[in-house]
Amino acid sequence: MGDQLVTFDQLQQVGDVQQEETDRRTWVIATRSRFQLYRRKKETYWSNRVAQEGRSSASLWKNLSTILGKDRNVTGATGHSADGFASFFKRKVDDIRADTASAPAPVITDTATSFLSSFCPATDTEVRRIIISSPTKSYSLDPWPTFLVREYVDLMTPYVTFMVNVSLRQGRLPDSQKHAIVSPLFKKPGLDTADMANFRLVSNLTFLSKNRRESGRTPDE
Repeated sequence: MGDQLVTFDQLQQVGDVQQEETDRRTWVIATRSRFQLYRRKKETYWSNRVAQEGRSSASLWKNLSTILGKDRNVTGATGHSADGFASFFKRKVDDIRADTASAPAPVITDTATSFLSSFCPATDTEVRRIIISSPTKSYSLDPWPTFLVREYVDLMTPYVTFMVNVSLRQGRLPDSQKHAIVSPLFKKPGLDTADMANFRLVSNLTFLSKNRRESGRTPDE
């Protein structure tokens, strides 16, 4: 009886070991599959981002910097305030104006042989192309997220086209589109983050104002 109990205990231990090994293999397979899925999703995401920004070299290089881990926006760790940046750049502009106040006025020669008296109205096809090719970026100034405009582009295009053409016809932007979110970005890695002179200001415009700007360009531009 004692020998039978020992044999049963040994068999149970072997079974437990086999079950543990099976569970371990199952866990390893699931973990590998999860990381492979993460890698595929990441590759697809960045491939789409690069393809989206292919029309703009500046945006493309910005995305590549993000992929390579070379983001230069480190303002969050500097301790500078918005008021501090505003005062610094206002003094910078004032200094430039003071230094050039006594300089003679520049000589401007009018060499234009043609004039642009009006813009050609934008078409639904042109506006739709601009919306689809725009990055899916949204800011707090946007009345609706950009991804929703792109998702319902066929529904939204006639309204956006109408607003764009009214703006082109009147030669002005609506007051609601004359605002921007200004962000200080670090000029390049390795500089002193405590020195505000090592930052440059970038204005993030609303989605509609950027569509208005793109619609006002000629095909050659």
